[in-house]
Amino acid sequence: MELAEAVRDETAMSLRLLLRLARDDNLAVSPLSLHAALALLGAGARGATLDQIVAFLGPAGGPAHAALSSHVVLRCLANSPCGEDRGGGPTVRFANGVWVDSALRLRAAYAPVVAEDYRAEAHPVSFRDMPEEARRQINSWFESATAGRIKDFLPKGSVDRSTPVVLGNALYFKGSWQSKFDARLTRPDIFYLPNGGQVSAPFMSSGKRQYIASRPGYKVLKLPYAGGCQDRLFSMYIYLPDELQGLPGLLHKLCSNPALLENSFTLMNKVPVGAFGLPKFTVSYKMDAKETLRDLGLRLPFEYPAADFSEMLESAPERTLVSAVFHESFVEVNEEGTEASAATAVLVAAGCAMTPPAPVQTVDFVADHPFMFLIRDELCGVLVFAGQVTNPLLSRQIFHG
Repeated sequence: MELAEAVRDETAMSLRLLLRLARDDNLAVSPLSLHAALALLGAGARGATLDQIVAFLGPAGGPAHAALSSHVVLRCLANSPCGEDRGGGPTVRFANGVWVDSALRLRAAYAPVVAEDYRAEAHPVSFRDMPEEARRQINSWFESATAGRIKDFLPKGSVDRSTPVVLGNALYFKGSWQSKFDARLTRPDIFYLPNGGQVSAPFMSSGKRQYIASRPGYKVLKLPYAGGCQDRLFSMYIYLPDELQGLPGLLHKLCSNPALLENSFTLMNKVPVGAFGLPKFTVSYKMDAKETLRDLGLRLPFEYPAADFSEMLESAPERTLVSAVFHESFVEVNEEGTEASAATAVLVAAGCAMTPPAPVQTVDFVADHPFMFLIRDELCGVLVFAGQVTNPLLSRQIFHG
């Protein structure tokens, strides 16, 4: 029961992030990666700082969110021998890491939580004497954990000799569609932009029946990924507003009522399609999430001397606070399937059920204007990736401070 409540909280947090970050740009984030990093941070916090992290994650409470993070790393997204390279379901890698200055050590109560609940290896590095070398080591770990998709994650100068510890999460996903698109049917078509302009983009098409739900003001398309293992069941959901400029309103609607999101139980029936088209897209997005998290109510971890992470380190030289929360996501969708990766780093510094719809005879689904997408783990229920596409021709990386 507590896991189900924590999953609902993670879903609500995902939509709050999307709503807060949404502009007229393409966007991709991994709510699950951020959740894991913040839960790991909370395990080392105390007092009002811990209370605020728990409140931000959601009303299920600290133990429930810790249990969800542990469940995800040990069961849902644990490395599996039956990934795509063995003809099974999607390849998924999920890893946590902690980098501690070699002059310090994790507290006796925090270290086993890091190792056992989060399966995070503590790496000693020399922030004090060789901060640039430490940064390179951390970036190398993220690059390896994301199959080379995320490189040079921590920018120059992000760590220095006063950095005591960095917490990180990396996530990699690669899955083939259960029913792949025929590349010979991909054709250029018009995609309408938020500013009223338009571009010609490559649209994938299919005459096969699809999982589509028609809701008031929008439609939802579910694209399952090929299975093969009992512990590998994922789907992408495309939320397409009826109106060309309807994405902001749709985000507000879903954020105010996350129970409207579809899942494998609410969207079970395939329907015949009429016009059908989905643009290929690649989205790469990077940000320092510090101000976004502050705007959403998570303030104490970033404030000196209010921040209290005294449960994290033995003999810390002075009070610590979070100086930055870097997050980067990459999502590529084509005829074969999806490849996606995410990285989250928390830098600590010394302070100075809906009812299934009735079957529809024929449904059109042409995603020719801005839409939202989600990748959901259908077994755990967590949202692994989320974002929006406002221009499928743009794959540029955006940095928001």
